[in-house]
Amino acid sequence: MRVLRLKPIIDIAIPSDFLAESPDDREAVRKIGYLGRGAAIFQVSKIIIYRHKLAGERDRANFILKNLQYLATPPYLRKDLFKLDRDLRYAGLLPPLKTPNHAPEGVPQRGEYREGIVVRWDGYFSIIKIGDGIYAKVPRPMPLGTRVVVQVDTPTTRGDTYRAHVVPRDRLSIYWGFEPEVVELSGLFSDYDYVILTGKEGISIRDAMEQVRNALSRDRVLVVFGSPYHGVDEILRAEGMEDALRRYPFINFIPGQGVETVRTEEAVIAVLSILNLIRYLHGSSP
Repeated sequence: MRVLRLKPIIDIAIPSDFLAESPDDREAVRKIGYLGRGAAIFQVSKIIIYRHKLAGERDRANFILKNLQYLATPPYLRKDLFKLDRDLRYAGLLPPLKTPNHAPEGVPQRGEYREGIVVRWDGYFSIIKIGDGIYAKVPRPMPLGTRVVVQVDTPTTRGDTYRAHVVPRDRLSIYWGFEPEVVELSGLFSDYDYVILTGKEGISIRDAMEQVRNALSRDRVLVVFGSPYHGVDEILRAEGMEDALRRYPFINFIPGQGVETVRTEEAVIAVLSILNLIRYLHGSSP
């Protein structure tokens, strides 16, 4: 599956306590799966879990990170990359992601991209696992366990091994799934030239269309979401970061909501669907 990467690249940031209302870990994992599916549907490049003061004992950043990492990993690499871990005991409840990096089983075609892990060095080639019983050989030494993206060139004399070359993930012209990471709120905005804050207390999307169109004319945009108990504005004020509310648009993407609160994973899908529509209507996608 080759899906052209949409422009601009969109990253999302969710709070480390977004699972605060989950009654147990089973439901928490289901929520993570719902979030990951929504992010992948709309080609999110990075899911950032941000820690903040108000999270307190509800902070589950590591649990969220591990399950998102598991979800984002091609199924044929999971046994190689993940050991037994209590935080992953319900990972079987995560839905299939089927992003382009989750290659279908079978023989890779010439020119196909595959994600893999370096499993050995034979003296001439790094041998990279790119499927169940399928390998690529790259003529350069790489540390064992290195996770890379390769493009298949030609088969070798062995039917299960293919010549390939490494392709930097950030140079791919196709969507390749999302990467999760954890950061502190204080460092959340440092890598972005445009940020959109979301929440019920923000201005209506109807009145913020020009700001959104301006955001979607950039190369990369960060969209920030609040938690079940604390809105983005409250979280920022608690950290002494009120200036972000003046510097970036704070937008209510769901005016007239029919429920008291919109769950974070629901808000992600609602907001991204609106941004995706605007992205297409105004020609910022390929």
